[in-house]
Amino acid sequence: MLESFNIRQAIAFGYICLIIAGCSYTPYRYSFSLIEPQNETRQNDPSDPARVGVVGQAMSFEDDDVQIRFTPSSENIRASIKNKTDHEINLIRDKAEYIDPLGKSRMVHYGYDYVQEVRSFEYNGRYVSPMRIDPGTEITGYVWINNWPDALIGQGPGTTPISSPNIINRMEPLFPRYSFEGRGEDLKDSTFNVILPMDFGGYTRHYTFTFMINDVL
Repeated sequence: MLESFNIRQAIAFGYICLIIAGCSYTPYRYSFSLIEPQNETRQNDPSDPARVGVVGQAMSFEDDDVQIRFTPSSENIRASIKNKTDHEINLIRDKAEYIDPLGKSRMVHYGYDYVQEVRSFEYNGRYVSPMRIDPGTEITGYVWINNWPDALIGQGPGTTPISSPNIINRMEPLFPRYSFEGRGEDLKDSTFNVILPMDFGGYTRHYTFTFMINDVL
């Protein structure tokens, strides 16, 4: 009994040490640019707490059909999509991709709440339905890496239940947020891509955006 209590004490102490050590790390601050297609620059919104760790300007793209504004961070990319047409369009979320600086293609979530997106993905047979954008309206969400198929997590014997803490603990950021997650400084001058397929009713257009990491502080 005493031995069990001592083990629990040791584990608890270990967790406290990890928390204290984690708090001592300074987060990386990334500077991004949209290099393809050519972008219009805008000032960041300083009132958005989700943009902590972002340096530089927000980015946007516009054609006859859509306007898309981006604000990347180490964890995700905020993307606002406006439908400029006179009919509905759909973001095909199930086919959207993130291609990391090493050229690896990754599935993504797009939405406003990461935990809810993971739950919906799992409960709907690992499928994400298209997101409708009505004429003249705009949607705003975040692009996260979807690592759920590779995490081997789900309901059933030998697996971890789908709970909010488990989902959050397994969230993979786009880039290292702290030095213990990887060498963020090595990503300076590297590029990555986001592909957003849009269904316009009679045809699908795959919008491909290439970003550069200009600096890491």
